[in-house]
Amino acid sequence: MRLLRLYPAAWRARYGQELASLIEELEGGARMSWRVRLDVLRAAARERARVFGLRGLQPGERAREGSLLVLRAWMLFVVGGFGVLKASEQWQAVTPVAKRGLPSAAFDVLAVTAVVGSLLVAAGVAASLPRLLALIRGGGWTRIARPIVRAIALSVLGAGLTVGLAAWAHSLTPAARNGHDALYGAAFLGWVVLGAACLFAWAAAASATARRLTISPPLLRFEVWVGATLSAAMVAMTIASAVWWGSLARAAPWFFEGRPVGSDASALAANVVIPVALMLLASALGLGGAIRALRALTQASAPPALRSR
Repeated sequence: MRLLRLYPAAWRARYGQELASLIEELEGGARMSWRVRLDVLRAAARERARVFGLRGLQPGERAREGSLLVLRAWMLFVVGGFGVLKASEQWQAVTPVAKRGLPSAAFDVLAVTAVVGSLLVAAGVAASLPRLLALIRGGGWTRIARPIVRAIALSVLGAGLTVGLAAWAHSLTPAARNGHDALYGAAFLGWVVLGAACLFAWAAAASATARRLTISPPLLRFEVWVGATLSAAMVAMTIASAVWWGSLARAAPWFFEGRPVGSDASALAANVVIPVALMLLASALGLGGAIRALRALTQASAPPALRSR
């Protein structure tokens, strides 16, 4: 039954056959009705939510899962942010000096906040290193090795392709690098997909590792507040990117289509729309994870008599 694949693997192994038999009995061998399909989908969503820490966990565990959601959102955000960075190459050169003020200020905010976000991630990782070393010394490496090795392998492959693509890019004109060379464009898109896979692999490795760490209440509070600050940084960068995009659309719309200065053009270029959309999605996910983590942290700190209210 295909719908059973929507449930987590561990759940299917334990209850999958039982659910399949129950559905077959209810439907009498006939085609599954839409009502039953919706019930199965809702139940699968609840089980998936429980796996991602959205339901059925203690406050401390929910706080940890919320922070991990922020980290995964950051990885997605980096993909979008890199797309904006790539799409913004040489924008000053084709923008009248008198109209560079607002887009320059927005771009500066984006750059500075990106550095802050990277430092926040580094601080969160550094704070957890002693716990990670304790886990490895206790024989826990075998339980976290697979996702880490996978992430390292993708990183090595990505590094090799980066060197080759950079050498190729230096032999091309700016126009060719920005969409006028189809072969290079396809190779660059493949490199972006590999880079995204690498980031998501590291996010998965970090999540798998974090769930096995013994985290003290002070460290949990620190990680939650790092995640909350990181989510705020993502929102700020998304706003800055939108301001840069909107102001440049008025000042130099020809930039987005690579046309001569003064030409009529649309600012709705795919190489900007898609990255900004990814940043917006990542910001929403990060903000949701941060809010969930902060609420769970408040519940974890509350007296036991108040936690059930």
